[in-house]
Amino acid sequence: MGDDSKLDGGGPAPDAAGKAERGNGGLDQSNMIRAGLFGVQDGMVSNFGLIMGVAGAQVSPEAVLIAGIAGLLSGGLSMGAGEYVSVATQREMLEAGQVVEADDNVRATRAAFASSGLFALGAFIPLLPFLFTAGMLAVTISSILTGVSLFTAGAILTKLTKRSPWRSGVRILVIGGGAGILAYVVGSGLGVAVG
Repeated sequence: MGDDSKLDGGGPAPDAAGKAERGNGGLDQSNMIRAGLFGVQDGMVSNFGLIMGVAGAQVSPEAVLIAGIAGLLSGGLSMGAGEYVSVATQREMLEAGQVVEADDNVRATRAAFASSGLFALGAFIPLLPFLFTAGMLAVTISSILTGVSLFTAGAILTKLTKRSPWRSGVRILVIGGGAGILAYVVGSGLGVAVG
């Protein structure tokens, strides 16, 4: 005789079973992925904009390096701290309202490390060419490297969102690339005005 509990509802419901299997990994994991993807994209876009702005001002290669490293460190720390406070506050609000079970709460520390670490990784990509070369060559290599990385990050994101990788990749490339171009133009104007 078969197991009647499967037929008469005696076993756990599929949703409950899936939730039990996920444990605290479901919401926590998706939040960590969100924080990490936002961190790496924000790191690339913001540091690319900063580096292009400083490079556009035609300052010394050392100044571009200092600006890029400072942007990487300060941005990474800021992202980590902001993510920690944001997630901790969200968790406290959910707990106060008893909206979710304790197992479904997200971990602020994990989200902070994901956001901070991947921001630094993303911010390092546009900085990398300036460690080996300078001037327009570094600007060109940085732009190409950042553009390819932005497109790739957008395309990878679609594994979670089920959208077109081309559309997502181009969207992030246009937004991030546009920010870098605008920063370079502004930096060039400021360099002429101040110099």
